[in-house]
Amino acid sequence: MLPDLSLLLGRPWAIGGLALAAGGVMRATEDIDFAVAVGAGAMPKLASALGGQYRAGGEDDPLLGVINTVVAVGAKTIPVQLVLLPRRWNEVLLSQVSVVPVHGCSVPVVSWQALVLLKLYAGGPQDLIDAQEVWAVRQPDTESIREIQSLADTLGLSGEFKTFIQRISS
Repeated sequence: MLPDLSLLLGRPWAIGGLALAAGGVMRATEDIDFAVAVGAGAMPKLASALGGQYRAGGEDDPLLGVINTVVAVGAKTIPVQLVLLPRRWNEVLLSQVSVVPVHGCSVPVVSWQALVLLKLYAGGPQDLIDAQEVWAVRQPDTESIREIQSLADTLGLSGEFKTFIQRISS
């Protein structure tokens, strides 16, 4: 059984493969990724408490920091990444959260809309493929696209979202 991370982290949100699965896209990943809403100064202490390693984000890294650790589930260990995003993301991530059962725990997972924007923010090749696959599964209507555009504007991702829409429309 996974430990209740909310006791240590406040409110973590699944943002990786688990969130993809909740968004309708299956991509086998070996780890579980969570966004956490803690101060950057707390990350090294949190890493130490969890027996993990902390890496601060670099100048060209969209992440403010990452903790890599593992949790034991029976005889198996599962790698876990705790990701620190810029503060403006917390409100967006909190706005639409669903809960998914994982190994007997209830895990909050970001909405598919927030996941698409997170993938655009990360900007890696696999992230863009993931965003396209979620979009294809969800097939948002015009109103949903306007709502996502508004969120993208709020997060400073207007250009990335416009490029994404052009890419998937061609």
